[in-house]
Amino acid sequence: MTSPYPTTIPHLGVRHPPAPDAADHLLLAALRPEAVVFDFDGTLADTSALNTDAARATLADLNLTVPEPWLQQAPLADLTQLRHRLHADLDLQLPCTDGEFVAIARGHWLSRSHQVRELPRVTNLARHLATTAPIAVASANDGRVVDAGLAAIGLTGLFQTIIAREHVERLKPDPACYLLAAAKLATDPTRCLAFENTDEGITAALTAGLTVIDIRATAWSAQTP
Repeated sequence: MTSPYPTTIPHLGVRHPPAPDAADHLLLAALRPEAVVFDFDGTLADTSALNTDAARATLADLNLTVPEPWLQQAPLADLTQLRHRLHADLDLQLPCTDGEFVAIARGHWLSRSHQVRELPRVTNLARHLATTAPIAVASANDGRVVDAGLAAIGLTGLFQTIIAREHVERLKPDPACYLLAAAKLATDPTRCLAFENTDEGITAALTAGLTVIDIRATAWSAQTP
């Protein structure tokens, strides 16, 4: 089968991005999305260890020591939930505002951004889709962190818009980030495709009306609202 994708991305100067495998290609051909929105952490980029390291260092800066198994399971993106779990599980309090916590964690993350690694199955697909449709990122992470992570894996400039935690009032599983991404791409959410790797992210996308691919599955399939 001849691929319909161009071999260059003119505005990026990227030549011959790797073609998606046959199954992924057929799925996309069947879905024919008008726009595509990607989650960042765990979807485009492997950031799990880096996010945990930044949170551990931030808590240490705040003179809080938590058990490692607890940290590995903590809701690091949702600071309301993090505060609740710290108090309920460990009888600890965050001695700072959410903004202060994010700023400290951002500093630790950015100092280690060179450690980010791409998830090739998704990033190769993103490079291909950028040649045929508008694409965006919808993340619960800090915008400067997302920008640095995309730069580390060579995706700077690929996305028409990046929605981060500071752009919405409520994080996933609330649909706000996906609704905003679709609006920025000037596309009805029901004509958009999302790539996600968490239950919260999938719920957010489906609630917003997007079709979703859960990248955790070996064989991808589309989930519809």
